[in-house]
Amino acid sequence: MEKTKRLLVMSDNHGSEDEIDTILKEFGGRFDALVHCGDSHWSPEYLESLVDCPVYCAKGNCDFGFLNREEEVFEFCGHTCLVTHGHRYGVSWDLTSLMMKGLEAGADIIFYGHTHVPDYQEYEEEGIIIMNPGSTTQPRQMKPQRTFLMVEFEEDGKIRPQFYTI
Repeated sequence: MEKTKRLLVMSDNHGSEDEIDTILKEFGGRFDALVHCGDSHWSPEYLESLVDCPVYCAKGNCDFGFLNREEEVFEFCGHTCLVTHGHRYGVSWDLTSLMMKGLEAGADIIFYGHTHVPDYQEYEEEGIIIMNPGSTTQPRQMKPQRTFLMVEFEEDGKIRPQFYTI
């Protein structure tokens, strides 16, 4: 029996359904929760209707009419996770404010979006891992690739993030 649990993490699809449909067709049933870091252009309820698992999400700076969930703190496999879009914390320049918010929330894992650039940072001294899945539609890294993230949580406590391209 498989003990690994998985989070599917995405961000910044800006209303495009094609990429999410592609991801869900390929990985459907192979993850235990969906995390969306904002700028989906969809309500949390719509995101929840797409999958048969918990959905954790945050309002992005382009999510108009998104009435709740500015950010969300949730527990997953013994970890306290924070999901936020990141624009309120200046993530385009530095992750310090985001890390401080995570510490304030008691999080040891932070998921964020906004920059459209995939990122993984481990801050051992603070005990925090910060991850950005990139963008499924509008990549901004040097070699633009549409990306999302699958994070595996092993029974032994190891966390294995893997970025995928569409």
